[in-house]
Amino acid sequence: MKKINVVYETKNYNTFKFLDNNRDVNKKHINRLIQSMKEKRLISPILVNESGQIIDGQHRFEAQKKLGLSIPYIIQDGYGEKEAQRLNINSSNWTLTNWLNFYSRKGIKDYITYKEFKKKYKFENEQCSQLLSGGYSRDVFVGGFFKVKDYNKAVKYAEMIWEIKPYFKYITDRMFVRAILDCFGNKEYKHSQFLKKLRWQGNSLIKCRDKKDYLRLIEEIYNRKNMKTNKIRLF
Repeated sequence: MKKINVVYETKNYNTFKFLDNNRDVNKKHINRLIQSMKEKRLISPILVNESGQIIDGQHRFEAQKKLGLSIPYIIQDGYGEKEAQRLNINSSNWTLTNWLNFYSRKGIKDYITYKEFKKKYKFENEQCSQLLSGGYSRDVFVGGFFKVKDYNKAVKYAEMIWEIKPYFKYITDRMFVRAILDCFGNKEYKHSQFLKKLRWQGNSLIKCRDKKDYLRLIEEIYNRKNMKTNKIRLF
């Protein structure tokens, strides 16, 4: 048996500070931890570096501070932002929004563009990634490797999707976005023609369970009352 770390404990909360680029604390998560600690406190030391910066455990720190409890901690010299990032990559606690804020604060242009695009068009993360980069990979995103492929095209397609909003309230639905992007990539598809069909067919576009069902319905709406030679296949 070999001892590799010493656990310290203190009530001097000023000993600790947050890393500038770590994720924002989640108040709901802190409140859940507080309730759990009131029922039974399990000792789980936070990890800090020699300067008192919290590398891992900022939610545990906040919860114990609010309860007036002492803070158990382990010091690991030399740890910093890179080590915090690596710990978080291997943790399931960080959401894509946490990673988006993390990389945006670091000034990475593609993530800043992504964040502004997401705020403007109100798509979820997967849809934003599909529009901006042509695909979606969580590993690529959290690893800091996300790249905007064609911003102008993403804006064009986002605006086209929002043109459907008066006729269909679920335009940000994940499966719908997948389906309509397939349509946009079809050379026979004419968006103005589809909008025209939606205008006179009322509530014909409804929420579907998957991309295939959406494509089938879009094709049906698009082809309704068309001449045989003007009909298109979308799936």
